[in-house]
Amino acid sequence: MVHVRQGGARRAPSAEVRALLAGAATDREVAAAGRPDGPAELRWAAAVARGGSGHYAAAAALLDGVRRDPSTGVVPRAHATVTRASHLRQLGGHRAAAALDGATLRLVLPGAGTPGDPGPWGLDRAAAVADALTGLAADALGRLDAATAAVLLRRAGPWCGPHGHRTRVRHGWVTAETALVAGDPAAALAAADEALAGARALGSARHVLKSRLVRAVVAGVAGQVRADVVAELDAVAADALVHGLLPLHRPALLARADLTGPAPGPDGAPDPAGGGPDAVPARPHRGRRGADRAMPEAGSGPVAGARHAGASPFDTRGRRAGAEGRRHAVLHTVSVLYTRSDRSGRELLRE
Repeated sequence: MVHVRQGGARRAPSAEVRALLAGAATDREVAAAGRPDGPAELRWAAAVARGGSGHYAAAAALLDGVRRDPSTGVVPRAHATVTRASHLRQLGGHRAAAALDGATLRLVLPGAGTPGDPGPWGLDRAAAVADALTGLAADALGRLDAATAAVLLRRAGPWCGPHGHRTRVRHGWVTAETALVAGDPAAALAAADEALAGARALGSARHVLKSRLVRAVVAGVAGQVRADVVAELDAVAADALVHGLLPLHRPALLARADLTGPAPGPDGAPDPAGGGPDAVPARPHRGRRGADRAMPEAGSGPVAGARHAGASPFDTRGRRAGAEGRRHAVLHTVSVLYTRSDRSGRELLRE
């Protein structure tokens, strides 16, 4: 069970909840946690896991169930709402996400008191405030409004807790992206490094992998050795497939293609067979890993048989240039091809 104390007090999640939030739970464990008669907090954590694997429609059903349940408390409802906003934002729905982030803030800010330590995994009211403000900053950045994003990040900072907290890691991602859009790659790299170190301290495989992706994109813009950046993006894409974290696979390939163009085929020429960066294995590995274990480091190898951007209908090369193009690759995380999505997913893709 999750030990809950309302108000601004910390929550100490169980190993089950930590595994769900970290991307370390198996499919069977996620399904069990998402039972409609289960605790609201456990269903929310299951929705986080569903979103992390790219099953946004399933995640939305879980989150809507939590939000509409009359027995759900204010704090779990707030976390469900801000998570729904995050998933919409990953699919490019910044306007819809901003509305939900704002609703979360109106729900939890009254009575939140002064900023406090939300605890490493961020399950209390302070964490919901931090997530909503950071989400609003990311929503502004989706409109390329770096000035507004910077203001919101400053407001969010005191609510995020210290280094190694989930909310602080998320704050670091958006800080890095904001600096990138504002044309300050050095500041972006510093923020990305801090986020990666914090994710490793937290011990969340999913947060480590996302932090590696953000850092690699920033490093490419900052002019670091291209071969090293490409190798890390290949490693991130491969690790994302191995661990079933598909929303991180595609943007890694998009960012790689933005740096280098299509990957070479067996004969050394660009692969014309393409089909886009969404190729996935028939059965991605979903084995459990401890929540305190980080993802493999760079150098774990390229994506075997993956087809990079070039023939994808979602290819972003040529539409945007420079930092904006790389920003697009990170923000517009489309984890499931339109043709493989259900009706709800297709509506989100058309948003």
